[in-house]
Amino acid sequence: MDLEMNSLNEFELVLIETIIKDNLDKFSFLQNHLEFLNVETRKSNDFGVVVTFKYLKDFPEDEEFVNALLSAKSKLTIPRLKNELTYCLDITNSKIDFLDILTNEKELWDGNLNDAILTLEQS
Repeated sequence: MDLEMNSLNEFELVLIETIIKDNLDKFSFLQNHLEFLNVETRKSNDFGVVVTFKYLKDFPEDEEFVNALLSAKSKLTIPRLKNELTYCLDITNSKIDFLDILTNEKELWDGNLNDAILTLEQS
């Protein structure tokens, strides 16, 4: 299912902020991007959801482009699923490209995050 939306929902924002906080040493610059980030598409399948982003503002190009897949220590769960979810934030050319959230062991899930629980790792 393809859903076009503009705003990040509250949970997506919290998840992205959590990922950035767990990777502050190299990716603190991404905190400045959040207020200019909009959802281009949300695409779900039987095993997860991919949220693709677009920017409302151009950021100056860095001399060195950074490409990475980021995650965090926090556990993401859905009560009705047996296993926790896997999530990662794709950074392409120093910009947030997409958020990928998937089940493990090909557990069926509709991509709905309404009852998702993010258990923050205690430092």
